Amino acid sequence: MNPALKSFYDRLPVGVQDRLLSLFSAHLGRQRYGGRFAEYQAFLRESQWWDAARIRDWQAAQLRKLLVHAYESVPYYQSLFRHHGFDPQRFESVEQLATLPVLTRDTVRARAEDLLSRRFDRRQLHEGHTSGTTGTPLTVFYDADMVAMNYAVMDRQYEWIGACLSAADSRIAVLRGNVIVPLSQKRPPYWRNNRHLNQRLFSSFHLSPQTAGEYCAALREFRPDIVDGYPSSLYVLARLLLKRGETMPVRAAITSSETLYEFQREAIEAAFCCRVFDYYAAAERVVFSVECDHHRGHHVCEEYGVTEVLGEDGRPVPAGTEGIMAGTSLHNFGMPLIRYQTTDRAAFKTEACTCGRALRLMEDITTKAEDLLRLRDGRLIPPSVLTHPFKPLDSIEGSQLVQTDLDRLLVRIQPGGEFGDHHRSHLVRELKARLGDDMRIDIELVDELPRTARGKFKWVVSQVDTGL
Repeated sequence: MNPALKSFYDRLPVGVQDRLLSLFSAHLGRQRYGGRFAEYQAFLRESQWWDAARIRDWQAAQLRKLLVHAYESVPYYQSLFRHHGFDPQRFESVEQLATLPVLTRDTVRARAEDLLSRRFDRRQLHEGHTSGTTGTPLTVFYDADMVAMNYAVMDRQYEWIGACLSAADSRIAVLRGNVIVPLSQKRPPYWRNNRHLNQRLFSSFHLSPQTAGEYCAALREFRPDIVDGYPSSLYVLARLLLKRGETMPVRAAITSSETLYEFQREAIEAAFCCRVFDYYAAAERVVFSVECDHHRGHHVCEEYGVTEVLGEDGRPVPAGTEGIMAGTSLHNFGMPLIRYQTTDRAAFKTEACTCGRALRLMEDITTKAEDLLRLRDGRLIPPSVLTHPFKPLDSIEGSQLVQTDLDRLLVRIQPGGEFGDHHRSHLVRELKARLGDDMRIDIELVDELPRTARGKFKWVVSQVDTGL
């Protein structure tokens, strides 16, 4: 949010903030649940019961449309297809996709303009940002159909737990990265109400042992059917509940955006007396996978995109073999990403789900394994809420946050271009907006970010005991 606009919002009475959030949600709702959303929703209700052969045939037909479109209107693919002698008019099977090279994150950053379809006006496209596992910002664009399909797939997961997100027929408590409560606020309410979608949005930034009682009281007063949030945020709340000897029964807990660890699942399920339904959604809109009520793994939403698990040579590996995930969106004609290589790893399962759906199952996705930050006032900050300050900066090749003390944070920056004083000021300002003005933030420019002895990267490292 624009700093001036955020400052104006922070000064408004809570009731006015609630109304603004509800109006903004209604505006987003017209984008997300308008257009072809109802068409996609009906399609997904049917296609989930197709057999594997029918799914594969449908994917091949949709892929052919996308590839022909890319060749005719996207400069990057015109050049790429000619170089590899690839004729999209002769495309017949999903397996042929592997004859094309993978699309890397670096290529998307360097060739973003050439990846946009010339059939779309830039003003028709929706802009999205991701900081990625390595903290490297990336900007992507989606057309209206992609937005509608994205929320239709999400809505289907809600239907699998007996709810409907778009119809707002369930009361939902949300704990994500939205800065909807001024950080300077020292008294409740640490939440705001989105009446458009029947949601109560809780601040992840004010959650601490000292405020746990107020959060619990607000949850009980709201009586949510569903809790939805980052695994680390819901885990913090769950642990605080259990430490108080309390539970908060709901119908289901929905988690996403971070790796869900088994200890987190166990705590969340114990505190909320329900099952956890996790989903994985790549911000680049190329892969979407969800848990059903049989909890045998993540169903790949095959109607959303073509998902591959690749070996080091960029070729698909057999089911049961772990590799790096790549995805091709079947709906984003505005900025087609074909065989986009993510930074996440997984494996296709060798068995089908007992629910009867032919949508393939994946093992748990390996993404970020991050630490929580604990602040001097006791607040516990999950890592995902700290990604937002980095997203608009294209001058960063990579980043890492290291908490060395309760009031000190070291930000390592691997520049990918000119990293000036205004970039430094932006990061300090936005991180302080989430962590507090008393947090000392040191920015260090480095040539290379450190990795573990096994070559793994950790974006957030805390040297402070969280107390959980």
